Formats: sequence, C-alpha cells, structure tokens
Amino acid sequence: MCLARVYGQKKDEEEILLVDSIAHITPEGNKLRLEDIFGDETVVEGTLLSLDLERSTVKIRLAE
Repeated sequence: MCLARVYGQKKDEEEILLVDSIAHITPEGNKLRLEDIFGDETVVEGTLLSLDLERSTVKIRLAE
C-alpha cells in the first residue's frame, strides 16, 4: 500500500506538513478532500503543485 504525506505552502511561506498517511485525494472545485487510512477527512482549499509517487509526497499551493 502506498500512503502519502501532504505538504502545503502559501505564497512566499515555508512548506508545512498538513497530513500524513493519506490514502485518497478527491478534487472538489478549488478544494481537495484528503482521506487517511483511518477514514478521517481533511479538506483544504488550494491547488495541486506536485505528486511524487517515488517519495510518496503531495504538494499543495494553499489558497491565501
């Protein structure tokens, strides 16, 4: 099973870890619904910057 860490960054700010052990990401307009292996959901407003499958990392540009 491949689980991901999701990092967020606002313009000109440092990147931060938002959530860990993400199993599903569902885009919903300008939001992303992140679901971890326990079924807990986190919704963030922003856009996908990158998805690195080798390192299991997702980077999101957070809305201002």
